Amino acid sequence: MKCMTRNAITLIPLLFSITAWSVSAQAQYSSAADKRIAINVSQAEKNQILSEMRDFLHGFHSINIAMARQDMKSLGIVARPMGQLLDRLPVKMKERLPEEFTQLAIAMNEAFQNLARDAESNGDMRKAHENMAEVMTYCSGCHDTYRFNVVPQKMLK
Repeated sequence: MKCMTRNAITLIPLLFSITAWSVSAQAQYSSAADKRIAINVSQAEKNQILSEMRDFLHGFHSINIAMARQDMKSLGIVARPMGQLLDRLPVKMKERLPEEFTQLAIAMNEAFQNLARDAESNGDMRKAHENMAEVMTYCSGCHDTYRFNVVPQKMLK
């Protein structure tokens, strides 16, 4: 119990720092204009995209568990289907996506396939971490560049 109390006391300054940073970041971003490129979508399309993003988070969680356990077989099984985002999007929506967005999605798929292939073939944990870093580069690049703007269905081409 004494150790737990000491750890909790040690964490309090860290929690205050994180909270202060979060409040500062929120203030900074709330006053700044969102300069990301808007991709017009219907509400249903946005719901599907957000569902896909939640699936990515769950997949990343499973990948991290597999990596922590050095379970390369599970890592390959989880990683292989994760990059197939474009295959799951409606055709009409894919036609409206900017070329650069599509290229990011293709590159991310390739990175997931590399992660799965490397995990299944050689089990090199260092390489798995490098592959995950590449995947996350595409994720953060996309989130930094694009946003989804809901418009009425009749405005979509």
